[in-house]
Amino acid sequence: MLKVKAYICVIFLCAASSLQAQDPYLAIKPAMPLWFNPAYAGNEYYTRATLNYRNHYPASGTGFATYSASFDTYIDRYNSGLGITLMSDQLGSKSYSYSSAGLFWSYKITTGSSSYIKAGLTGNIFYGINDPNSLLFPDMINPDGTTDPNLFTYDRLSTFGADFGFGALFSSNFFETGAAIHHLGREDKNLYWSRPVRIFAHAEWYIPIFGKTRYSTRKGFTYYLKESALKPNIFVTHQAKVTLWGVGLAYQFLNFNAGVSSRQNFKLNSFTTSFHIGYFSDIMEIHYAFDLGVTGKNFRGLATSSHEIGIVFKFDTGKESE
Repeated sequence: MLKVKAYICVIFLCAASSLQAQDPYLAIKPAMPLWFNPAYAGNEYYTRATLNYRNHYPASGTGFATYSASFDTYIDRYNSGLGITLMSDQLGSKSYSYSSAGLFWSYKITTGSSSYIKAGLTGNIFYGINDPNSLLFPDMINPDGTTDPNLFTYDRLSTFGADFGFGALFSSNFFETGAAIHHLGREDKNLYWSRPVRIFAHAEWYIPIFGKTRYSTRKGFTYYLKESALKPNIFVTHQAKVTLWGVGLAYQFLNFNAGVSSRQNFKLNSFTTSFHIGYFSDIMEIHYAFDLGVTGKNFRGLATSSHEIGIVFKFDTGKESE
């Protein structure tokens, strides 16, 4: 058993030094917009703080979770947005972890009464840890559930570095499209923590159905119905020789939205369907997404499902939205 454990750890260490990891996939764009495109930094009508948590494949027992937070604001005097993000990936009993912090800047150019172009830049620092000593092997588990210490001691590897990215965005009342490229300038090409260049592009349409309406209840209270609309979208992302594309459709009514989206590779032999619901108001948003995957003709099951929840807090800037 000791030889087997040593062999497994050698494989683990070799993989850690030769492979390139990918960024975690996030399904809720409103709860981590800067992760998708630096041009999202700074909303003209409110300062924004977000929290996001994604649990990847909880039923498989791998313990792979992603924690992220962001804060961004708009400086009207300079037509600029500023933001910061914090993100951490944890795998298993912290045998692998990756943490990063990023600064964001965007500049807005108004192109019409209800349209604009934004360009954004980001600079990031990251810190990765690879510690096989925290791995748990079957012979370390006693019948009563207690665990014995690992008899082997392995080198604890870590790395620190920086990279940058940029993006652009066009937005109007009924259409939005943008593209971004991340992880430029990274030097640690042979380390597992190295995230290869990631490219993301998307387009989204806003199709009103009922428009702005008012109604009164029997008690005389008047409510404002926000625009009811369909929001179809498409996207493509590429990283580490893996290219995914996806389509989605969301329906927004009152202060709620619900939707479904699908992402797949170009061979069409693996795809994931994401179901999401959300609540939004003038001061906050709450979103939840649930992923289910299929490989070939087989349903991968709950073991490869993912749960994600995001919360957005909005702070009034004193400027009314259109």
